[in-house]
Amino acid sequence: MIRELADSETREEVDDCYLIVDDLDYNAKIRDNKLKTKELVSEDKGFEAWTSQTHRSADSVPAPLESIYEALKLDRLHSKKSFSLTDALKGLDDHDGARAVQVTKRRRRFTLGDLRAEVTDVEIHTTGEVVRTLSIEGDDLRALVKLRKALGLKGESNTAVHQYIDDHRHPDESSS
Repeated sequence: MIRELADSETREEVDDCYLIVDDLDYNAKIRDNKLKTKELVSEDKGFEAWTSQTHRSADSVPAPLESIYEALKLDRLHSKKSFSLTDALKGLDDHDGARAVQVTKRRRRFTLGDLRAEVTDVEIHTTGEVVRTLSIEGDDLRALVKLRKALGLKGESNTAVHQYIDDHRHPDESSS
């Protein structure tokens, strides 16, 4: 249905490493050796607003993620020193307050006038599970509510990817 309503469509595949922390109002991921964090700032009519920031030093990282940034030695990402995410993740202990979960995302992005939609298949490497997500975004809340209703999603709950991963943790995985 989204494809039929869309003005345009693009596709991409990306690998992310989510850092799941106890405070699920924060979303942290490493992509292309860059730490990106999001913080939930508000909710209105079931739509969430998140801040988004890419970090170049520990000074700018939100408090719940400072120790993780330091434990992973992410300051090396922006220096001339070599950095290996795989090696850094080996040094992440349970006491650092995060669980690293690697995923591959295959996504299709659509524009629908002033709104945007994204349909993503997220493959969770630790379990092999693939979950399909849908996000709709835009500045016009009335248009978003109208699109959500047209898609038959009125009353459906909203779950961010990092929250889904945390809720569907494999039984063998320890909690942070």
